[in-house]
Amino acid sequence: MSDVRRHEGTKTLRTLSALRTKAGVSAGVVLLAGLGAAGITATPATAATYWCNKTLGRFINADGHQLTDIPAYSNTDNCITGKGATGSHVKAIQNALRHCHGRSKVTVDGVFGTITEQELKIVQAKLGGLDDDGVYGPKTRDKLRWLATTGNCGTVN
Repeated sequence: MSDVRRHEGTKTLRTLSALRTKAGVSAGVVLLAGLGAAGITATPATAATYWCNKTLGRFINADGHQLTDIPAYSNTDNCITGKGATGSHVKAIQNALRHCHGRSKVTVDGVFGTITEQELKIVQAKLGGLDDDGVYGPKTRDKLRWLATTGNCGTVN
């Protein structure tokens, strides 16, 4: 292979890499813009700056010391999640919806799909003081009743 071809190949790879980076950044901007267009906003006092990706143990307001798992990111429970998410944090929301809020259509499978979104909207509307948008965030966290390891339900402390 000639030096010219090798140089052109390297240049092409750099160009492709730069395009991929730009595409990733553009996709992130579009996602954030879409969240704003969807009416998902956060006030400074309840701002969730991270996407939930795991659970943390918290105590619920019930007799004794009863633990529950709630959605989290790293060491904070100020996170958001919604349709398309998967993982233990979604199972925690689904357990709350199904077992503490009587939403029997919800399957506890760790996939935040259409049914989980719809049922969360219903619960958000019933709890009052929440946007019934089907998106989980700090305000929803504070109003949901969570399923403790003991089988009891309560809000987080």
